[in-house]
Amino acid sequence: MHFSAQSDIFQTLCQIMSAKQFDTAGRQSIEHFFTICREGMDTNSEKLLATLYLKALNQKIHSEHLGENIYLGKYDISQIQLFNILIEKFPFVKYSQQITNDAIVAEMKDAKEVTLIDIGIGLGTQVLNIIERCKKLEGLQKLHVIGIEPFGDALEKAGKLILAQNGQVPFDIRFTGIQDSVEKVDLTSITGLQGKIIVNASLALHHIQSDKQRQTTIAQIKALKPGAFFLIEPNVNHYEPDFFKRFVSSYHHFSNIFQVIDQIEHVSNDDKNALKLFFGREIEDIIGKEEQDRFEKHEPATQWIERLKQNQFNINSAALSGPTSAGCGVEIKYHQEGYIGFTHLTETVLAIIYAN
Repeated sequence: MHFSAQSDIFQTLCQIMSAKQFDTAGRQSIEHFFTICREGMDTNSEKLLATLYLKALNQKIHSEHLGENIYLGKYDISQIQLFNILIEKFPFVKYSQQITNDAIVAEMKDAKEVTLIDIGIGLGTQVLNIIERCKKLEGLQKLHVIGIEPFGDALEKAGKLILAQNGQVPFDIRFTGIQDSVEKVDLTSITGLQGKIIVNASLALHHIQSDKQRQTTIAQIKALKPGAFFLIEPNVNHYEPDFFKRFVSSYHHFSNIFQVIDQIEHVSNDDKNALKLFFGREIEDIIGKEEQDRFEKHEPATQWIERLKQNQFNINSAALSGPTSAGCGVEIKYHQEGYIGFTHLTETVLAIIYAN
């Protein structure tokens, strides 16, 4: 399904989101529109997307009708199954990590000892894929993984999975877990930084709320003198303080993501809808929360590149290599501004930045 910027659904959402206040008649109109969208959302991605925006908006207008649970349990799948779809099937995640992982391993090629700092390590899946690729490196003797992650359960599991690779690979692996948000960590005080230092931040830095904190974090990374610094970030402006402008940019962003999900092969419609609801959490943050409470503050790749340059990083993204197509209508190419972009139709949804 192709979403038109002139579609009735988008135009109706624009009218709703541009309102300065909501009286009784306005709330009733929104509730009626919500009912219309709910009726076809199982098989119509644009209607499902609209319901997610209206559910997010309900944090501001507090309608009991919109407060009804749209999920109804019918899209429930296990977190493991959802995670597997993201990693193995979803083009943006699958190929951005593949390109980044290949570049990280290439950076390790001539090093005997490497410290890999992974910001937002999660369950450690990306690091485990990097370790698997490192088996072919003849010279690597020691790998120290430093995982920074605010969620303790995920960090603990990541550490166990990574350390379990000892004996399976021809080099020694150490793991240090730091349970905190990266902006609260003094990176320059971390001990045990031996050998070549590589920093990886995959879909993590946009959770830092303020520009000052982002600048400080990048400055601290620069102070570590890393051999390479990799960022994967959504290429969209959700840092925008103007509510309506933020809605419009987010709608174009997520409508393209939903269209890509619709094209994934060998995944059931219910699983595709479950994946779309995963992004509904981001929509809720972008649209439903007050400015001081938002964490999904994505920025265009050019803004991250500007910060990197201000901190004396060289941008080396042109050196990244990988496929030119990720399937599902997603094209991958280098942009002269300094990043690798993943584009669907005219929307560049995701960016990889390689700095040193």
